[in-house]
Amino acid sequence: MTHNDAIHILQFGTGNFLRAFFEPMVQDLNESNNQLNICIIQSTSGNTLEKLQAQNYQYHVLEAGIKNGQNVQQIRKITRLKDGLKLPEEQEKFLAFAEVSSVKWIISNVTEAGMVMKKEGPFEKFAESFAGRLTQWLYRRFTQNPSLETVILPCELITKNGDLLKSFVLEHSRNWSLGEGFESWLNQKVFFFNNLVDRIVPGYPSHLELEEKKTDSLLVQTEPYSFWAIEGKESDKILLPFLESKAEVILKKDISPYALRKIRILNGCHTYMAAKGLVLGYISVGEFMADPKNEEVLNSLVDLEIIPFLGMDETELKNYKQEIFSRFKNPFVEHKLADISLNSIAKFKSRLLPLIEPYKKSNKGQSPKEISKGLLFLILYYLENPDKIRDTEEVKALFSQLSEEVNKKNKVKYVIENLFDLEWNSSLEDTFEDVLEEIKKSN
Repeated sequence: MTHNDAIHILQFGTGNFLRAFFEPMVQDLNESNNQLNICIIQSTSGNTLEKLQAQNYQYHVLEAGIKNGQNVQQIRKITRLKDGLKLPEEQEKFLAFAEVSSVKWIISNVTEAGMVMKKEGPFEKFAESFAGRLTQWLYRRFTQNPSLETVILPCELITKNGDLLKSFVLEHSRNWSLGEGFESWLNQKVFFFNNLVDRIVPGYPSHLELEEKKTDSLLVQTEPYSFWAIEGKESDKILLPFLESKAEVILKKDISPYALRKIRILNGCHTYMAAKGLVLGYISVGEFMADPKNEEVLNSLVDLEIIPFLGMDETELKNYKQEIFSRFKNPFVEHKLADISLNSIAKFKSRLLPLIEPYKKSNKGQSPKEISKGLLFLILYYLENPDKIRDTEEVKALFSQLSEEVNKKNKVKYVIENLFDLEWNSSLEDTFEDVLEEIKKSN
């Protein structure tokens, strides 16, 4: 590998989101003479890495939408991917990067389903979880080249994602008895940043006629809006060259308000739309939003069941909601609900489930109507479409275990109680009947 191709960033995740969110920022830096190169890591099934390799790790990003009142539609070639590897098959190549002095940043988007603490086997066995593999990589760096700094930016949509990932690494370290010296080094040389990413990425623009599609099977479409909030001190700027990209990247002492409103409102609405929309036969976000009744329901969801429990200025949150709804209606974008539905169980748990108890406390034990509907639609979709479930093996196994002899309501009740740890009550019972009636009418 030449000096110009030296790797600086390891990226966990080959999916559309990071390729349309993070890679353009690195491309920006390259165009301003700050050359950084990425090695992309695939840890899931699929053939994205093979496709990237066949295209010499190059692909295009289509940015389309409305920006400052003007229509924007531009295609950009991404050239900053210089290498790739697949785990667990290429574990030694992955671990060897720990000794490479040019490698300083680790970016991840393993989704909420992948950002978990998992019990691993002995340290000598390559870990199965992202956090376990990261711990093994960091320990290799500690033992082989401890003077090197490492900056870690987990982009999963989880509050305090950097703190959470660090806690997992420390727990793995203790489980494997890696020693106090390693933990001390982690605190001195490894920087975990809480951060929030925000960009709608529908993926491959199958609905558009584009010349680039003839040679680029990994072309990815996104919107003009791109926002990254990173939590840190002014002195951390030296660790974060991405602040100099053309996107809106900010460094703040506390990003929790940005994170909470985005995860609850934008991502919460996405999870709700995917669950309800797929059951009722909608294909995309735009199609769902085109029905005035659906926008009315989303307004009710956000205004009555989300905003009152965020502890932030209500007027600002309602303005943010309207901005989000405008982005949902982007006429250039076809954001498929099936794509949004990936790992919906974990997404619902992190985005909407935490709102149920606060709502019940404020409403005499009544469950929030629309959040409950979203949950019921999600469960019914999984029950009725087992071949279309895009979730973890554990989730698939649970739904496959449900007996055909059990009636539909009892199946739903079982999932509510065993997967979401909620109590089946009279308000859920009533909402379940409402959902069945809504499905009947739509059919």
